[in-house]
Amino acid sequence: MAPPTGPTRERGDRTSSRGGRSDVGQVVAYVVLAYLLSWAVWIPLAAKHVTVSTGQGWPTHLVGLMGPAVAAVLVTAVTEGRPGLAGLWARITRWRVRWVWYAVIAGTAALALLPVVAGAESGIDGVGRYSGAPEVGVWVVPYVLLVNGFGEEIGWRGFLAEHLLQRHSRAVSALVVWPIWAAWHLPLFWIVGNFRDFGVGGTIGWVVGIGFGSVFLTWLYASAERSILVVALWHTAYNFATATEAGAGVAAAVTSTLVIIASVVILRRPRTWKVPQP
Repeated sequence: MAPPTGPTRERGDRTSSRGGRSDVGQVVAYVVLAYLLSWAVWIPLAAKHVTVSTGQGWPTHLVGLMGPAVAAVLVTAVTEGRPGLAGLWARITRWRVRWVWYAVIAGTAALALLPVVAGAESGIDGVGRYSGAPEVGVWVVPYVLLVNGFGEEIGWRGFLAEHLLQRHSRAVSALVVWPIWAAWHLPLFWIVGNFRDFGVGGTIGWVVGIGFGSVFLTWLYASAERSILVVALWHTAYNFATATEAGAGVAAAVTSTLVIIASVVILRRPRTWKVPQP
């Protein structure tokens, strides 16, 4: 069966029936809880001067990446009950979307193989050496999808962007998520080797990159029938192209540049700035 082509609401989806003040309260509660859950894992690691590197199974920062997902589920359960949880689950499992979105995911994942094609010293094994994840071969992919992909996207797009998109344009929603999402990573600059190596210039570039990533992911989420599955898969593919031992360098630069170009194109489209009708 062909999927719908426009923005739709499947049974169980969240509806915006509450007042604006209540909605703001949900968003604030979510953000505070997401930070608390993640930072409760990361700050003790930073205090112990733990440095996480590629291929390291434990101790790891990846557990903390589940904070946004857990916060989204808890806040939804308390404020919206079973109907809200049903809507969240419907978006998590929504796979019937246009094939082009899976093509975008596959194309991004293919970029992770650029170093292998270019004859990188780490070879194919380097693609599986992911920051903070154990070296478990191909099983690292579903592990990262669960912890990193769904761990972040159930919260940042599936809850935060979802609420913002009820009242704001895609562009404004993405720009609101940007600083919240970026600042949430702060303790990782004392834990993860890749972050610690950024320096001032690298950190500024990373913050700007997060902004473009927020634009692309918000646009992808809204365009792909609000499917959390789609954005979780793309986020995972992007990270394998940029956060692995093999991805550091050419693959990361090419992938990040393509995301920036795509985001600029998206921001130039009038529809991106169009406020949804009530």
